[in-house]
Amino acid sequence: MKTLIIVAHPKLVESGTQQFLKTSLANMSEVTWHVLAPKQAHFDVSNEQALLKAHDRIVFQFPLYWYSAPAILKQWEDEVLTRNFVYGTQQALAQKELGVVVSTGDPQRDFKAGSSEQFTLSELLRPYQALANKAQMTYLPPFTIFQFAYLSETEKQQLVVKYQQYITNTDFESFHGRELWFEQQLKQKIKANPDLQKLPQILTAIQDNRENLEELGWTLSMIKDDEDE
Repeated sequence: MKTLIIVAHPKLVESGTQQFLKTSLANMSEVTWHVLAPKQAHFDVSNEQALLKAHDRIVFQFPLYWYSAPAILKQWEDEVLTRNFVYGTQQALAQKELGVVVSTGDPQRDFKAGSSEQFTLSELLRPYQALANKAQMTYLPPFTIFQFAYLSETEKQQLVVKYQQYITNTDFESFHGRELWFEQQLKQKIKANPDLQKLPQILTAIQDNRENLEELGWTLSMIKDDEDE
């Protein structure tokens, strides 16, 4: 699977969040990091559309600006996503996936009914879900990053794994899919670094205990469902 990340940030170099995310994807050959330059007069529509056609998963990545994306992403949409290309004669995005990675300096607890923001981020991002529907794309659950500057080192390490899966894992929502993804990553590291003796042991342990791990994943999902009710 090839993933195109369309990054919309007016101050990209100054963004610790975006630089961290970019570093997280180092050495991932199937991922294209595509930055929309601020204050760009016009986009090369043919090139932009060719990029979209060449990838399977499209991800809009941006900081939340007044409950939406920075203006450069809206300009890109208006120029690149032409009628015929999206839902007219071409339907070039049909069967692809659309994801959204959004960051905000506000805490997660603020984004819910009855709290200061009143709406969840999923509700605020509905226009992208509508776009996916119009283009006959599969809309992925948004990937949200709250208050990156306050994350601990452990939380940042967890963010790396979750972000990598959102970008590269075809089945990041299921426990089984995440397990297979970890196995694949370990195999690639073993192939690239055969001298790392512990990695094959870890891979064997995961494979030998796959049934128990899947049962654990099923149990945890049941507990989460109960907590959400």
